[in-house]
Amino acid sequence: MKINVVQAKQEIGGTYHFQFVVSDDQLGFDDEVPWRNNKITVTGQLVNTGKALEVQGVIQTSGTYNCGRCLENFCTDIQVVFSEIYLAAGSETENEDALFYEGDEIDITDLVRESLLLAEPLKIVCKEECKGLCPVCGTNLNASTCSCDRDSVDPRLAVLQKLLQTKS
Repeated sequence: MKINVVQAKQEIGGTYHFQFVVSDDQLGFDDEVPWRNNKITVTGQLVNTGKALEVQGVIQTSGTYNCGRCLENFCTDIQVVFSEIYLAAGSETENEDALFYEGDEIDITDLVRESLLLAEPLKIVCKEECKGLCPVCGTNLNASTCSCDRDSVDPRLAVLQKLLQTKS
């Protein structure tokens, strides 16, 4: 995904819009990503600030995840915002966060790939109200109920429960 910057370099304050639709294969992902076989849409703008070229945009796709509570598969939309500053190669600057580009194009493939990976949640749930699995019998509590006693306390923590009861 390369953005041509020839016109943007000539006009300070100029804004140029771009859009790409790619697959996970084009971004170099393996088979284990949640957005496998879904299109990935990248829209954004390139702004010449006078000192640098700023690339901002949004990545949109959908992914199939395994719920961290009930273990059911579900599909959800993914939206990731990104922003990066690019300087021409050889530029001297105090901005340590800036990336460099050469020639008349900025390749944002790595930026998009990294943004998607960094936006992945550590633990994802199908819905906030997900009840999860019964810790005793393993029943999915979203689909049915069970008659297990889930109020029993681990014997190692029983002393702590007694402390709570004496404060009440």
